[in-house]
Amino acid sequence: MPASLQPREQEWSQRRQILPFMFGKEKLGKKEKEKIELFEAGLSTELKKTDTINSALTKMVRMALAAEFGPTLVKSKGAEHMISTIVAGILSDSELRKQSLAIIDQFAK
Repeated sequence: MPASLQPREQEWSQRRQILPFMFGKEKLGKKEKEKIELFEAGLSTELKKTDTINSALTKMVRMALAAEFGPTLVKSKGAEHMISTIVAGILSDSELRKQSLAIIDQFAK
């Protein structure tokens, strides 16, 4: 197989971190602000201090997907598998886990 047709692996690099946006350290467009406001409002109503880390992360991922792509995606077939895969990815990465726990701590009641 020619080199140009061989599959290449490339490491995904995170372009932006969420915490600077959450704490207002970076400028956002109007649409991004609306999505983050929806995300924050959802987290404020859904997260409880008594939630387990896994449960809180699942709620956070659901809310992020709903804010970004609409609630129908979260309700679609296969969404639970996608959500659990994202949660597992967050839990396996120390920086993402740290950022997620900071967000959860800020919004849990």
